[in-house]
Amino acid sequence: MSQIRDLIFSNGERYPILMEENGLPNYWVTLYVTEKLRTSHTQSAISNSLGHLIHLKLWENINDRNLVSEFEQGRLLNDEDVYSIRDHCTLDTRSLKKWLKTSEKTVVKFAAASTASVTPIQKVSNDHASNRMSQIASYLEFLARTILKTKLIEEEVSNNIEAMKSLLLANKPKGSSGKGLTADPNTKAPPPKAFERILSIVKETSPDNPFKGEEVKFRNALIFEVMEATGMRAGEILALQVGDIDFQRATVSVIRRHDAIEDPRKKQPVAKTNERVIPVTKALTDRVRKYIMEMRAEIPTATKHPYIFVTHKHGKYHGSPISNSTFVNRVLKPAVAIHPELLEEITRHGFRHNFNYKLSKKIDEVNQAAKEDSKANPINEKKEIQIRKELNGWSSDKTAETYNLRHIREEAERVMREDMDHWTNRAKKDK
Repeated sequence: MSQIRDLIFSNGERYPILMEENGLPNYWVTLYVTEKLRTSHTQSAISNSLGHLIHLKLWENINDRNLVSEFEQGRLLNDEDVYSIRDHCTLDTRSLKKWLKTSEKTVVKFAAASTASVTPIQKVSNDHASNRMSQIASYLEFLARTILKTKLIEEEVSNNIEAMKSLLLANKPKGSSGKGLTADPNTKAPPPKAFERILSIVKETSPDNPFKGEEVKFRNALIFEVMEATGMRAGEILALQVGDIDFQRATVSVIRRHDAIEDPRKKQPVAKTNERVIPVTKALTDRVRKYIMEMRAEIPTATKHPYIFVTHKHGKYHGSPISNSTFVNRVLKPAVAIHPELLEEITRHGFRHNFNYKLSKKIDEVNQAAKEDSKANPINEKKEIQIRKELNGWSSDKTAETYNLRHIREEAERVMREDMDHWTNRAKKDK
């Protein structure tokens, strides 16, 4: 089965590549990535695209098709093929592979078929299926035009390729398009008390702390504290370097360093938003200093790179910057498992929403104080959006508004309840 591997070039560039079972890269997919994606897409975006093309190859295997061979013969996708690919794109890849593997091993007699247990194939969201169709349409257009490049002088050939792409795009499932409650990430975000609880769990002195070793306990507690205080993405925290902390001014800087030569990780954690400087408490930067000077400094290999958070487990990766998979499986999941009924909805991104929720509360406090003190300046809506954009590294006002929806809904509910209470009391008095 095809697999995605990440290469690191001498200049630090990360290059995801699709490897076949024979140990060689897939020629056509590699050509597509090199010509169409490499110059404009990040490592993560290219990997996502390769995942979509693996799903297309799975469709070819299931239907005993070879699109390269068919395109070479001038046979493009017909309507039925497009509908089949559309339906295939709604299925979860892992679930489908598992179902196919089970189906190959299990032979059910006809008489018993009606009572045989069948595990349903899980589906992906419409947005995910839509992204798949878009990437597949782009790839197949490239494939057809490259294979048939000598025939493109014929207007009919070029038009047929364009028609195939248009039909694929026309059959994309309709996503949420950022509308409605289902598209609002705040609706599924855990309540503020969930974040308070997880911070209490990971404190190095907590009896519920699931981690072993004083250094690991301190490191993990510090990671959660930085997430809570800054709203930074996990990738941004894993990419923090010693020089990004200003211990005198008590600030943390988020710097974009894509394809960094000094980063040994094949999947490099990077900043996805704009660079920014975030003010924090002196107490937090003091704890960062303590970790760097008293724990990280004790590992000789850790001094060979500038990344703050490192692996403390002895072995091959001792002292190396911790990877994204390590953070998810060895830091986040063990903490969530302590109180799953409350914390299971917590994700790394959830801290970002919680950060903005607390920011809204703080702005409310400032504006309330301004009402009571004529000399104080309130924060209007325009200024609030600018503050939010600056602290989160956003360019769009719309994104800033999205992260404030939970607070807006709370205020709307409060006003409605006050209004209902007013009329209820009024009705009682009239009696």
